[in-house]
Amino acid sequence: MAKKHRQNPEKPKEFHATPFSALKGIALPETPRQKVEKPAVPAPADSPVDELEAFLLAVSDVKPFRPKSLQTPEKDVLQKSATKKVPVPSAVDEQASQLFIQEINRLKLDSKFADSVPDEGEIQSISNNRLRQVKRGIVSVEYQLDLHGLTREEALLALPRFLLTARQKGQKAVLIITGKGNHSVEEPVLNQAVASWLREAGRELIVEYAPAPREMGGSGALVVFLRAAQPPLKKS
Repeated sequence: MAKKHRQNPEKPKEFHATPFSALKGIALPETPRQKVEKPAVPAPADSPVDELEAFLLAVSDVKPFRPKSLQTPEKDVLQKSATKKVPVPSAVDEQASQLFIQEINRLKLDSKFADSVPDEGEIQSISNNRLRQVKRGIVSVEYQLDLHGLTREEALLALPRFLLTARQKGQKAVLIITGKGNHSVEEPVLNQAVASWLREAGRELIVEYAPAPREMGGSGALVVFLRAAQPPLKKS
């Protein structure tokens, strides 16, 4: 009698859940990784020898300082100062010179003077009112001419130029210092020559004159009141 073969029953398959098995062909891009930088290694400090060489190289073009008082002038400076041109007088200076020449021509400069000491009565006296104005400062005397040390000829050349300049500057009164004659024989003669010139040749320039107050020189000086300046002559 043949044996019956028993057929073993098949075992049930195990369940596997693979929901993403169909996505095997899709590749996702990888996120780039950030590079981590390493800290920089500080450079080694320069040695003292290198610093010294760098310093010497930096100051190689420096020149030693020398005070100006010890410096010798350059050749160019000396040449420039030697060839410096005299400034050309302006039109104002030329006009003033022409006016001065016109005034000189009006004056009589050929007056003769005696070499004797004048009497006190020869000197014209200024009114008390004018002297009072000078003492109180109402009339200021800002311009003065010191004739000490000059000869009579030199003084008489300087006198009209001084008076003309003062009048052009709008001065009403000036002081002329002649000296009292205590230290020089020439001073009394100079005082007399100046007084004579003022009385004669200087009449067109002055109104009156007299010995100065004591605080302004006394008999060794003269206070002179000037006439008003006249306009320059027009050329025809």
